Amino acid sequence: AYFLLLSFGGENLENRIDSLWDSFQGMLLKSGLFLFLAIAILPGFVLPIAPLLSLAGLWAEQHGAWTACLFCVLSLITNLSWTYWLARGPARTALQKLLNRTKFKLPESPPDNLLQWAMILRLTPGVPFIFSNYGLGILKMPFLQYLLISVPITGLTACGYVLTFAGIFSGDWTYLWIGICIIVIMIIVGKMVLKSKKNAD
Repeated sequence: AYFLLLSFGGENLENRIDSLWDSFQGMLLKSGLFLFLAIAILPGFVLPIAPLLSLAGLWAEQHGAWTACLFCVLSLITNLSWTYWLARGPARTALQKLLNRTKFKLPESPPDNLLQWAMILRLTPGVPFIFSNYGLGILKMPFLQYLLISVPITGLTACGYVLTFAGIFSGDWTYLWIGICIIVIMIIVGKMVLKSKKNAD
């Protein structure tokens, strides 16, 4: 969508978007509260989280990488919670009304293999976590089970990115290597889980 806008708006629009992003970035970096509120809220509107995690890594340069990781995890727990209940309540009701016009219906109870699929969705690279939030909420995965699967995987992955960016911006190789190792481990675990699922089928 971004590149489509640029193709119509040209260089002027690109410069305007860059200027807006610079202003927004400056505001977030001045206040950690705004930054971590943005992480808690904006991904729920299908906005990419990676730029926000990069800002958390930059914020960590002055406030500490592990502090940034802690606040990121708390923000993500908030995001996981409100998007789940939105999906399970109003979004599910609206979707069911649309499906009533067709032969399809949403299951009244969670599928038996939903726990396994939740783990696969969380660990598969390239699947935006916000779609998993909404999907698992709509399918009425038990909330506690949802958090027990989502928080460790999402939190660890986010911390990997924050530490990586913190290492890049601060020049601290320790943070950089820890962050990269976490990301690589999560990718490997995801591939192992997906492979075991395929073998089981």
